[in-house]
Amino acid sequence: VRAGQRLASMLRCTRAWRLPLEGLGPHSPSFARVPVAPSSSGGRGEAEPRPLPLSYSLLDGEAALPAVIFLHGLFGCKTNFNSIAKAFAQQTGRRVLTVDARNHGNSPHSPDMSYEIMSQDLQDLLPQLGLVPCVVVGHSMGGRTAMLLALQRSQPPP
Repeated sequence: VRAGQRLASMLRCTRAWRLPLEGLGPHSPSFARVPVAPSSSGGRGEAEPRPLPLSYSLLDGEAALPAVIFLHGLFGCKTNFNSIAKAFAQQTGRRVLTVDARNHGNSPHSPDMSYEIMSQDLQDLLPQLGLVPCVVVGHSMGGRTAMLLALQRSQPPP
């Protein structure tokens, strides 16, 4: 409970990740892709790895508040955050999403693995679920993915 209160306190001081409201399609200029590291698959003719449909758990909450996204570490999965996600959703009324990164848990496996493609997986998933804007919290590998996502999608304060 105390950890949930501390996290709620920290969230009051953070900016939410936002996409521009106009043209939210994959082919719109405002949704331009960030270059992705070369594929580790050994050159199958594919220039850019494709995002995968990630496995996730979404706890319901107030849609007017930015959702909170929890990203696990290297040897983890989305269930690592079950307890804190439930407590956080109950205490704050926010939607809370826990996600299995590619090649982890119940998400599909692929030879393509980089922080860039893991960030791209999230950039595809979050708008599909209506979770933009959101606050992203990550541990270890998830923290690095969250930082890259923030750098790729940061917006200046209004």
